[in-house]
Amino acid sequence: MGIRNTVVFLLAAVCVAAFTVPASGFVVATTGYEITSPVKVVVIDPGHGGEDHGATGPSGLKEKDITLSVAKALRNALEVRFDVRAILTREDDRYITLEERTEIANRARADIFISIHANAAYKKAASGVETFFLSFEASDNEARKLAALENNVVKLDTKDGGTVRSDLESILWDLVQTESHHESSRLAELVHNSLVEATGGENRGVKQAPFIVLVGATMPAVLVEVGFVSNPQEERKLADPLMQKRIAKAITEGIVAFGEDLYRRMGYVNIGSGYGRR
Repeated sequence: MGIRNTVVFLLAAVCVAAFTVPASGFVVATTGYEITSPVKVVVIDPGHGGEDHGATGPSGLKEKDITLSVAKALRNALEVRFDVRAILTREDDRYITLEERTEIANRARADIFISIHANAAYKKAASGVETFFLSFEASDNEARKLAALENNVVKLDTKDGGTVRSDLESILWDLVQTESHHESSRLAELVHNSLVEATGGENRGVKQAPFIVLVGATMPAVLVEVGFVSNPQEERKLADPLMQKRIAKAITEGIVAFGEDLYRRMGYVNIGSGYGRR
């Protein structure tokens, strides 16, 4: 074999080694490590709990029970889908303050915080899915009212209103919030679209609102209203374990899509069909 042919052969071999796709579906770099999801820890917050029942449906189904069931299904779906550690802010029917919920996520150094809720309205016909990310200005009057309703639980929290940060801490906190704001918007969009498509629920949109439970999160954070417990038809669906699993799977696919989007923006390309275990 001539020198020229040898060089061509070696270059071809390097290219094959650099772009060989393993079973997990990711490009293997020449350094020998496998690219996996940047989402390693997800904290799932089942809204309400304990003395805080949340909304109650016509047949008596409580929001706090729906959110816990969906959260557990979501944890299972995430751990089956890809290599991630999923943590619940509560494992049973107990009350946890809004501040404690995000503190759990911050201590765990979570990559994503997702709070699960079920909606309610005076009009029984109201239905559908809506997803929120944090903003100090609500998207519309309905979003403002919903945030006020969810935030009303603070009366059960500590009387002193929480700790007071120094000026420097407040400035740094604002910077962290601003930095994660765009990522929260993208996460909300991907989770929402996946959820609407999978459940066939009415698309009520991605919105912004000042939810206290999202304020302390130092990572991309969203609040998902998976349906209206006040609607008799949706209440029955939300009580169905199969629908709860469908909701969980849809949210999982939204999170996977968010991880893929992060990698693309980091300069990597996922040419496979999803995340695999390392």
